[in-house]
Amino acid sequence: MRHEKKSLAWDILESSPWLSVLFLLFLQSVFTMDYRSLWFSDEVRYANVYHQMKDAGHWLVMYLNGVPYPDKPPVYFWFLSLIDNLTPADGPSVFFLGSAVSAAIFLVSTLALAKTLGCGKKTVLASGLVLLTNIFFAGIAHYSRMDLLFASFIIWANICLYKGFHSRSTARWFIAAFALMGVATLTKGPLGLIFPILTAVCFLGWKKRFFLLRDKGLAKGFAVLLAILAAWVVGAMIVDGTSFIHNIFYKQIYQRAVSSFHHEEPFQYYLIAFPLAWLPWTTAIFALPFKKLFCTDSLAAFLAARNDDATDGRDWAWIMFISGFVLLSCLSIKVLIYILPLFAPLAVLTARGLLGEGGNPPAINSARMWIGVAVVYLVLAVAAPFAEAFFPFDSALRGLSFTVLIMGVGGLGMLALRNSGAKRGLLLMAVVMVLWLQPLALYTLPSLDPVMSPRQTGEMMKHYVEQGSYPLAHKIYSGIFSYYAGTDIHETSDMDEINSLLNQKDDVILVMQKKYYDKWKDKPDGIRVINEQFISDRPYVLIKK
Repeated sequence: MRHEKKSLAWDILESSPWLSVLFLLFLQSVFTMDYRSLWFSDEVRYANVYHQMKDAGHWLVMYLNGVPYPDKPPVYFWFLSLIDNLTPADGPSVFFLGSAVSAAIFLVSTLALAKTLGCGKKTVLASGLVLLTNIFFAGIAHYSRMDLLFASFIIWANICLYKGFHSRSTARWFIAAFALMGVATLTKGPLGLIFPILTAVCFLGWKKRFFLLRDKGLAKGFAVLLAILAAWVVGAMIVDGTSFIHNIFYKQIYQRAVSSFHHEEPFQYYLIAFPLAWLPWTTAIFALPFKKLFCTDSLAAFLAARNDDATDGRDWAWIMFISGFVLLSCLSIKVLIYILPLFAPLAVLTARGLLGEGGNPPAINSARMWIGVAVVYLVLAVAAPFAEAFFPFDSALRGLSFTVLIMGVGGLGMLALRNSGAKRGLLLMAVVMVLWLQPLALYTLPSLDPVMSPRQTGEMMKHYVEQGSYPLAHKIYSGIFSYYAGTDIHETSDMDEINSLLNQKDDVILVMQKKYYDKWKDKPDGIRVINEQFISDRPYVLIKK
C-alpha cells in the first residue's frame, strides 16, 4: 500500500474538524443570503406559509394562501421565526439563511454520527468533506426547504439510540432519542420516527440483541414521543377541528404511503435517482475491490464479525443506509429530497473506505476514485457551453464560463493528484466546490429567476390588487403566487366558477396555465392577456378584466 504524504493543510483542518467544515460551508454560502428570487414551487409556498404564521398568528396549524395547510407541521417555520428574530436577516434572506443554518446543523450531525460510531478525527473530517463536495448537498444547502433540518433530527435520534444500546445510562439516551423523533415528526412527518426505529430494530436483529428491547428506558422514551405528538394533535384539533386531523392522517400519511396522489414512482426509482444525487462520489463504485470484498473468505469474515462489538459502528451505518433505502423504495410517493437522511451514514462509510479506520487499510482505491471525480468535473466543464447555447428561453444563462474554467481546471487537477493519496484529493475537491459556488450564486442562478420564480407574475398581480382588482387563479399549484402578490388569491379548478366571478366583478386579475386559456371556449368579453411567463416547466398567462 502506497504511504500517503503528510499534508499541512489537512493537519490544520483535522485538528478541529467541526470548525473546519463549518468554515468551508461559510465560504460556500457567504454570497447566497439574498442572491436570487424565491423559486417555484416549494420556496414561494413555504415563504407564504411563514408569513401567514407571523402575520395572522397561525403558530400551531400552518396556513397556505389563507386556508389550513396539512402538508407540513410547524417546527421548521418556528425555526425560521427564530432566525428572523435573532439575526438581521429580512425578506428572502431569512429563508436562505435558514437553508445555510440547516446545512450547518446537518454537517455537525453527520460529524457527531461518525464520532459516535467510533471514527477517529481524520474520518470525522472526511465525512464532512464528502458532504461538502457532493453536488446535490451543495444545491439543497442553498434551497429553502425543511429537509436538512428534518434529516438532522433523524441523525441525532440515531445517535441517541446507538448510545442508549451501548450505555449504562440507557433511559436518558432513549428519552432524548424519542423526543428527537417527535420533533422530527413535527418538522416533516412520520418518517421522522420510522427511520430511526427501523434502523434500531434491524440492527438488534442483525446483532441478535433483541433482548435489549426489554429496557424500560425505551418505554419511557416512547411515552415522551406520544406526549409530544399528542400535545400537537390536541392543539390542532382545538384550533381547526377534527377534519384537519383526518386530512393529515388519511390523505397526507396513509394515502401518500400506499397510493400517492402525486409523485408516485416505480419501486426502482431510487436505484436510478440516488446514484445521480450522490455524484461525484458515486464513482467510488469503480474504485472498490469487488473481487476481494465478495470472495468467500471476506464474506465468511464478515459473517463471523456479526456478533463482534468492534463492528457495531460500521454495522449501524450500513443498516441505517440500507434499511432507509428499502423503506423509501417501498413507499408509493417518491421524491428525491427524501434520501437526505441516508447521506449521513453513506458519507461516514465513504470516508472510512477512502481513508481506512482502526488500522484497516482503505477499501477505496483513491487513484481510481480521483479519476472518476475528474471525469465528472470535466463532463460538467464540457456540458456548460452547450447548456448556455441551447438554453430554451428568452433570458440568457450567465456565468457558465466560470463553470468551464473551474471544473476544467479542477478535473485536470484531480488527474494530476490521482496518485497523491486520499487527503490531497479531498482538499482539492473542497477548494473546487467553494470556487464553483461563487459564480453560480452571483451570476448563473439569478439568471434563472425569469423561468424559475413566479415573482414577475406575482408582483404584477400585487400591483393590480393594490388598484382594486380581485385576485383569481385557475388550476394552479396552490400558493405559488401568493407570496409575491402579497395577498391571498381565490383559487379554483372550476371554470364555471371562473366565468361566474368574471361576470359578477368588474375588475379582476386572473392567472392560469396557458394550455387552459387556449382551451377556454366562450371567453367573456372584456378580458385580455397582459403577461405570459414560463415558470419551471409550463407557461402561465396573466389576464386582466
